[in-house]
Order: sequence, then C-alpha cells, then structure tokens
Amino acid sequence: MINNVLKMDIYQPFAHYREPKIMEDDFIPTLHLPTATTVAGLISYLVDRHATSVFRIGIVGTYKNKDIHFMRGEYGSYWNKMTAFHKKMIKEKIPYSEYAVFFKDKEVGNRIMNFEVLQDVNLTIFIHTEDTEEYKIIKQALESPTKYLSLGRKEDFFVPQKKGCLVQEVSVEEVEVKSKKQAIMQDLSIKNTYIPVSLNSNDEEMENRLRSGVLYALPKTYKDLTAEKKDRQMVYAHYVYIDNNGYYPSSGKVQVYRDEEAKEATTFLWL
Repeated sequence: MINNVLKMDIYQPFAHYREPKIMEDDFIPTLHLPTATTVAGLISYLVDRHATSVFRIGIVGTYKNKDIHFMRGEYGSYWNKMTAFHKKMIKEKIPYSEYAVFFKDKEVGNRIMNFEVLQDVNLTIFIHTEDTEEYKIIKQALESPTKYLSLGRKEDFFVPQKKGCLVQEVSVEEVEVKSKKQAIMQDLSIKNTYIPVSLNSNDEEMENRLRSGVLYALPKTYKDLTAEKKDRQMVYAHYVYIDNNGYYPSSGKVQVYRDEEAKEATTFLWL
C-alpha cells in the first residue's frame, strides 16, 4: 500500500496536449492525455519553485470527442521581412498606416493554423513523492491554489469535477500480477491511460502491450530537475496509449485506487 498519494479529479471544456516533438505546422494534432512533464510543470508553477524530488505521476482520462479549431496569424518569416520593410519605409518617410496592411496582404498573407482539440475532458491525476517536505508544499498549493489553473495551452483551464474539491489524499495499492487470468479475475483492467513499454525487450508482456494501443515517444522527466526552464533537457520514454477497450496485463506491478464511495477501482501504471 502506497500512502500519501494526491489525487486530482479535474474537468476541462477544451484541451490541446501538444506532442513536444511535433513542430508547428498548418495542422497540429493533440495527444489523448497530457504527459507526465506537463503535470510536473503545472506543479512547479503552482508551488512557484523547482521540484527537486523524483515524482511518480499517473494519469487516467476520457474525452467526449475531438474538434478542429483554427487560429489566424502570420508565417514564421513575417516579422523579419516586416522589420526590413519597415526600415525601408521610414527612410522614405511613409506613414506606417499606409503600408502595414498592404505588406501583410500582398507580400506575406495570413496563416491559418488548425489545432486538434479535445472536448469535455475528465482527468484523474495521481501524484506521489517520497520527499515529505515537498509533498506537503504540493498538497498545500493544490488545496488552496492562488494561480490560474490550466493544463495544456494557457487557454485550456480546468476546474474540479466536484465543486470545492480539487485534491484528495488517498492510498494506492500496488498489486503484483503473475498471470492474465489473475488480472481478469481481480478486474485489473487498464484503460484510458498511458502504459510504459520497452522496444528492446522480448518479454511477452511488453509484446502484448505494444499490440494493444498507439505507440508514442513522450517526455518522462527532465535530465536536471534544478536547471532553468531554457536549459532543461527532456528525457523521453516509450508509452502505449490504451483506450476505453482496456488491457489486462499478464505480469508486472500495477497500481490500484479503490473508491469505496463509488464502489469502483482505477488501475494504472506510474509514468
């Protein structure tokens, strides 16, 4: 049994979780769930300090459907070209109001960026750290947040699923699975979450995981937790996204949270 686990149940009307390795293009897809580093970034933002301890983060979530939103803007070369053109117009003493619109319409044009966006997102996030002092700081920051709450883009705000209850302290049971039959008998179905995988393993469990969902290379943590934001280097790991069809593991340890009030259990793996 792992005690001192923080559980957040949150709701987002809209959310876009961008894959870090995807460069900006005219169409930007979204991940099904935020990454562990996205949640860690939220924590650092709320406590207003660098987190120096190693976190365990688990994420389970659903959404109603996907939509496409668009944003109007300029191409990446716009501002460099505009600056050069602006200097030329100043020398010729031509007012800005007479050439700004002309330059954008005739020389560069508008750019339309399409974002894939999730609608009606419900997330359950589990957070654990062995550092007692840092755990208390995080718990207090989540119990009484003083900053704007968002996950994904800045506009992707979130609110508690239950009014007035953003975070709970819960216990999570660690169960060792020795066979798929055991997982089925104990109803240890993993769904709507990421599960870590190894691409270099001949283990049957890993092979089954790879066949059970969509493979992603996602940021797991930062190489140096104390580095400034501009100097942070992400450490990537491979994960498979498991949808609502679920997956029964055949071996390994899984985490189980049992909601006694709702009479249901949530099975997940630490990311």
